[in-house]
Amino acid sequence: MLNFVSEVVKQYTINPSCVRAAVIRYGNNVDAPIQLNSYSDINRLVQAIGQIHQLGGRSNLAAALRLLQTRIFASNIVRSNAVQVAIIITDQLQSNPQILSVANIVKSQGITIVAVGITGPARVDTDFMYSITSNRWAIEVGDYNQLISGARNTIVQQYGCFPYTSPTTTPIPALTSTSDSSTGMFSFSKYSYYISLVRLSGR
Repeated sequence: MLNFVSEVVKQYTINPSCVRAAVIRYGNNVDAPIQLNSYSDINRLVQAIGQIHQLGGRSNLAAALRLLQTRIFASNIVRSNAVQVAIIITDQLQSNPQILSVANIVKSQGITIVAVGITGPARVDTDFMYSITSNRWAIEVGDYNQLISGARNTIVQQYGCFPYTSPTTTPIPALTSTSDSSTGMFSFSKYSYYISLVRLSGR
């Protein structure tokens, strides 16, 4: 899973003026070992991603989304003109009204939600996964080994690439870009903010 997250962020220009990345991990507990302002270059970011340890326990996505909303994409952190994209990568997701409610709140604040479901273990309710995303933007892969080949490019080139529009100048073209057990999210701004929300347990 961590390889997948690293391969996604490598496709972007990571620096304070362009794409920023964060990582949230969740099981029974939730935390953010990497926040948007933690790393300003790709090499240090990838190294930090590789050092993240797993959290055990249940898949508490609702709590992770709340942390995304209140801490990672807090109004005092994210620029007002930033594009914000959250990409959930999960191997455990069942229909839950609490998750749906929090996801709808997140989307109502202008955050785009995309999902990648690892469906091989048969623990992902794919209909529900599509329902919590924006525009039903979701990708299904059979197992963890298919994450990079089956999901990375679609995430980066289609779901995670938005034109940046300056509030005072003409639009700047979108970034040209191309994306293991887990859950993940991404986001952009001037040119973008990017977040990876990752659940690390069991693998």
